[in-house]
Amino acid sequence: MRYHLKNAISHIVRAGSASVLSFFGIGFITVLLATLLLNHSFILRQSEFKSHAPTLIAFLKDTVDESAGRTLVSQIEKNGQVLAVNYASKAESLARGEIQFQDLGILIKEAFAENRGVNPFPASLKIYVDEDLITRKTLEQIALDIKAHGEIEDVLLTGQGQLKDHLRDSERTTLVAIGIAVAIIWFIIGSVIQKTAIARGEEIALMKLLGMSRHYLLAPFVVHGIFLGSLGALCGLGCFYGMFYIFKPQLGAVDFLTIYQSILIVAGEMAIGFLAGFAAQRKLA
Repeated sequence: MRYHLKNAISHIVRAGSASVLSFFGIGFITVLLATLLLNHSFILRQSEFKSHAPTLIAFLKDTVDESAGRTLVSQIEKNGQVLAVNYASKAESLARGEIQFQDLGILIKEAFAENRGVNPFPASLKIYVDEDLITRKTLEQIALDIKAHGEIEDVLLTGQGQLKDHLRDSERTTLVAIGIAVAIIWFIIGSVIQKTAIARGEEIALMKLLGMSRHYLLAPFVVHGIFLGSLGALCGLGCFYGMFYIFKPQLGAVDFLTIYQSILIVAGEMAIGFLAGFAAQRKLA
C-alpha cells in the first residue's frame, strides 16, 4: 500500500505547474456551473411557491355581461389542455384590486365606483393549464385560440406562467452547461495526466519490464485524476461561496446551494477525474 501511495504521489508531483493551472481551470468551470445551479434552484423554488396561480388571464370586453362570460367559460373548458377556468366578475375584480393595492385600491374604488359609478376593472377569466405537459409553443397557441373569441379583449401570461417559461429555459441551459462542463473538465484532467504520463514514459516502461502489476500502473493515473477533480471542485465551491457571501445583501432572499448539490458537484468531478485517469492509463500505459 505504501508503494502504491508513493507511486501516486510521485505521479502528481511530476505534473508540477500543470496541476496548479488545472485547479484554476476546474475551479472557474465549477464557479460558472454553481452559478447556473443556484439560479435554477431559485427559479424552481419561486415556481413551486406560486403553483396556485393561473397560467393565463383573459380580460373580457366591457360589453360582455356575466351570462356571456360564463358561457365562454364552458366553451374554453372543452379544450383538453385546459384544466379549469374561473370567472371573475367586474365587482370581484374591484374588490380584489382594493385588497391588492391597499390604499391605492381604496382611492380607485372611491373615485370610480362611488362617485362616477364606473368600475375600471374588467371581468376576467383565470385559466389553468398543466404546464408540465405542454411546450411554450403550445401555450402560446392556447392563448391565441382564446384570444380569437370575440368576447376577449386581451390574454396575458401571468407571473406563474412566466416563471414556468423561465424554468424550462433554465433547465435546458443547465443541462447544456453540465454537458459542456463535463467535456472541459475531462479535457483538462486528461491533458494533465497524459502530459505527466509522457514525462514518466521511460519510468513506466521500466516498471512494465520489472513485472509491475496492471493495478500498480493504474493507481497513479486514477489517483491523479481524482485529486485534480476533487481539489478543483472544492476550490471552485470555496470561491463561489466567498462571492456569494460578499454579494448576499444585494441578492436578497437567495439561499446558497444545498449540501446535496455541493456534494454532487464534488462527487461528479471526482468521477470525471477517475474516468479520465483510467482512460489515459489505457491509452498510454
